[in-house]
Amino acid sequence: MRYLNFKIQNYKGIDGPLVVDISKRNLVPMIGVNECGKTTILYAIFAFDYYNDDLNKGRHLKNIENLYKTSPEAPLVSADIEFNKEKLIDILDSLIEEHSADSQIQKDLKSYKRVTKKAFKDILTLSRNLKTLEYSIEEPKIFLKLNINKILAKEIIRNMPFILYFDDFRDPIEEKVEIIKDESGKMGEWLSIVEQLFKKTKSDYSVFKLKEMDEKRRKGVLSDVKRTLDKTLIEQWERFRLDDKKALKISIEWKTEMTKGDTGQVLEKDYIQLEIIDKTANDEERYFGIDDRSKGFYWFFNFVMKLEFNPKIRGDEEDRYTIYLLDEPGSYLHSRAQSKLCEKLRQLSNDNIVIYCTHSHYLLDPEIIPINNIQIVEKDNDGKIALVPIHESKSNITERRGAFQPIIDALEVKPFTLDISSKKIIIVEGIYDYYAYKLFSDSSKIDFLPSVNADSIKFYISLMIAWGIDYRVIWDNDLDGRQAKKKAEDYFGDRESKKFILLPHKSPRSQKTILQDLFEGNDLSLIRNELQIPKQTSFEKTIAELFFSKDKERILDRISTGTKNKFKSILAFLE
Repeated sequence: MRYLNFKIQNYKGIDGPLVVDISKRNLVPMIGVNECGKTTILYAIFAFDYYNDDLNKGRHLKNIENLYKTSPEAPLVSADIEFNKEKLIDILDSLIEEHSADSQIQKDLKSYKRVTKKAFKDILTLSRNLKTLEYSIEEPKIFLKLNINKILAKEIIRNMPFILYFDDFRDPIEEKVEIIKDESGKMGEWLSIVEQLFKKTKSDYSVFKLKEMDEKRRKGVLSDVKRTLDKTLIEQWERFRLDDKKALKISIEWKTEMTKGDTGQVLEKDYIQLEIIDKTANDEERYFGIDDRSKGFYWFFNFVMKLEFNPKIRGDEEDRYTIYLLDEPGSYLHSRAQSKLCEKLRQLSNDNIVIYCTHSHYLLDPEIIPINNIQIVEKDNDGKIALVPIHESKSNITERRGAFQPIIDALEVKPFTLDISSKKIIIVEGIYDYYAYKLFSDSSKIDFLPSVNADSIKFYISLMIAWGIDYRVIWDNDLDGRQAKKKAEDYFGDRESKKFILLPHKSPRSQKTILQDLFEGNDLSLIRNELQIPKQTSFEKTIAELFFSKDKERILDRISTGTKNKFKSILAFLE
């Protein structure tokens, strides 16, 4: 089971429908200027799962009406879901048994089961009204009974991958975690994390069992848990390398305190105490609060604990396609650590969905993040929020530079005249290809951009996408060209691949066709004679000499019709 997309309507500044498509990409970076609505999109997705209603301090469910409308409609978030037919039948069987006392509900559920077996095609569309917090199944239309619809929809969500939200990890870390549940049996966030740490150490361990144990047994359990925590922190530290020190170790202790209640009665409270262990130059251990360390370490500890010991992650196959929503991750990390975080997010997206917003170009490294995955969040003059692929952004040049600046920094290029060019751009393999195509082009609608070699074209494709420029790419039809084209297709996906071509073979038996093969017969000899350069002059130097020659127009007139027609045909196709 997995989410394919989310559609957001009438939520805060989102009029919509605003669609976040995750059906073909697992990693979705969102960029945009400040206050453009990036966090609003994350909040809306987070609000779709009822499990999250009490999390994030409920911020995602507060003040959710679209204030840009005088009569706001109900805020809705819907999702297309890929759901296993057999699993859906199992859920219906379970609900039939659960509602055995209500004959009408049971009858309706059995009806649902029959139509599921007959007509369900593994795709559902569920919608949630964020005002009433109720669900409904919109598609397929085989589920029509409203009361059963709600019951089934909520059970489907319960079986879906979790939707997790992480801010920039600056929320307070509880270093003194009270071991207590509320009236409904729920644990606080950090107690849930600590309990998951215990469970991950050994399945029958629990923070709630510590009080019942004798002191020796308790020390043994805490020692095991501490070893799990230290191992996790050390492994993650090696990946991030915030500085050249070894990872700091954490002390984890069980403590009991006696306090007075409101009426003067003596109360006993149990805690888990977390502290950092650091060593002096003499190898002496010293204990510090976590908030006594650097902001970078504070972020690192917060990130690792919430990622590795999240109580909503089961650690089995069912956790595939968990959705991670990250709001400005790595804000306090230095450049090297942010680069490591970029790799971590890509790794996390191998089996999960990662959606994050950022202003950092280190989190948009084009060697790690396909640039056509990047989405732009824009807000129009009426305050309406939109999410568009990078190549579809319609904002003006000034606004685009503001939103795109992290990409430009990531690509390590400076703005140039192509960003305001109305011409179509043809990317070619090198400067001599540029000279040749330019010589034979008489179109005012296209221009050419030379790369360094066949493989480097990938960099310039990223640039074209970033600036929203209409482009095409042509490679020589040799081994290098074919390999470079295949790499670009794999990297940029089907949509961009439609803009990639190879030189056509000069004959059906040809194994290789390069730029030089477009010249027929004695045309290259003719050019060398006219330029009065040696017969053995290389093709590249010959083309360069012609390009800068004052007589190039006269010489080009003498070139054979066959050569001209080959260039004309290719350029017309590209245009």
